[in-house]
Amino acid sequence: MPQKRPSGTLSPPVIQRLSEYLLILEQFITQEQEVVSSRALATVYGNNSSQVRHDIFQIEHKGSQSHGYLCIELIKDIRIALNLQNEKNLCIIGMGNLGRAITAHVPFDKYGMNLSATFDIDPDVVGKKIGGIEVYSAESMMDILKEKNITMAALCVPATRAQKTCDQIIHSGVKGILNYSRIRLKVPEHVSVHYEQIICSFMQLSYKCSL
Repeated sequence: MPQKRPSGTLSPPVIQRLSEYLLILEQFITQEQEVVSSRALATVYGNNSSQVRHDIFQIEHKGSQSHGYLCIELIKDIRIALNLQNEKNLCIIGMGNLGRAITAHVPFDKYGMNLSATFDIDPDVVGKKIGGIEVYSAESMMDILKEKNITMAALCVPATRAQKTCDQIIHSGVKGILNYSRIRLKVPEHVSVHYEQIICSFMQLSYKCSL
């Protein structure tokens, strides 16, 4: 009897791996590689072919693992599984060096996201455009979030302002936060927070380099 495909939402580890498989598959496409095996994908990612096959089994993909996966078809199905076809509006709060770098270099539009606004408290920055996106005053943030139906935010503010800013944007309809501050945010259950602690990544790498 064939194994039944799982139903329901994907787990966070599967979501993470699928998103990274997507980038690898896109790289294969640029190299004019049309078909990829689970072993080849696992080699580039750094896990094993069994895990790759298990992850792909979680999504509605009809490709044949025995003859390899068609890159273009697997890309399409991963995008559907991650709901990238439904565009979501996002903002960046705090236009210091990090906020500017994210605005200028992250290709949101390629992955189902629309960078709709950025915010800052510095009067020398407010009103200007960075990466083609206008910087609004933080004082008008709550109204603009509602007006533009923004549901995602990258929080690039100092730790001392992070929780207050978090509370404000949640009140204005934000459901997902990428937090670059060094504090753990307190949020209601319906809000998702991902932590990007760059210094922690360096500490972990430093430990591995010392072994």
